[in-house]
Amino acid sequence: MPANPLSRGIARYRVWMTRHRAAWLACLLCGAVGAAVLDDYDVFVDAAMQRATAEITLDYAWGRSDALLRYEDRTYGVVFEAPLLWAERLLGLRDSRSVYLLRHGLTHLLFLAGGLGGYALAF
Repeated sequence: MPANPLSRGIARYRVWMTRHRAAWLACLLCGAVGAAVLDDYDVFVDAAMQRATAEITLDYAWGRSDALLRYEDRTYGVVFEAPLLWAERLLGLRDSRSVYLLRHGLTHLLFLAGGLGGYALAF
């Protein structure tokens, strides 16, 4: 009787995880270091502009405002900024320090996922 495709996929995943344990450990180490120094991050120069662009674009998309049509920086994309703004609103963050710490933390997680994804594609 042929093996279940799902069980074959799980078996391949376990083999890959075992062979590349060092990559996972490096990713966990980088995640731990990033979490440890998160409070030391400062606000980057264009953070307020990026957040404002996402807010104006989302307000336009939801039909709340047409300010995007007159907004100077409307050509910047919000594919990354919009989920950050949604997470901020979902968590009910109001003070700027909490907002920027969330943004830095999620940016670091995306960096780690991209690094791990690139490694997976290479090996």
